[in-house]
Amino acid sequence: MAKINLTICDICGDRSKDAAPYTIKTEEGSFSADLCEDDAKPIKGVLDRIKNRPVVRRPGRVPVATMEDIEKLKGN
Repeated sequence: MAKINLTICDICGDRSKDAAPYTIKTEEGSFSADLCEDDAKPIKGVLDRIKNRPVVRRPGRVPVATMEDIEKLKGN
């Protein structure tokens, strides 16, 4: 017996369009949806803008010291 898997867009439900899975992770959680090319355009537009921007590197970590550590260093 043959089986066919069909992925349908979660927004428009059009079976004539191919759909691809998308997952977006935010502070509120992870969200997944199958989207056709037309409904994925806004997401792809944002991704294109992010991909083409220059990467800003953050400086190295600043060590954190407690007041006790500072007082010990003063004693030396």
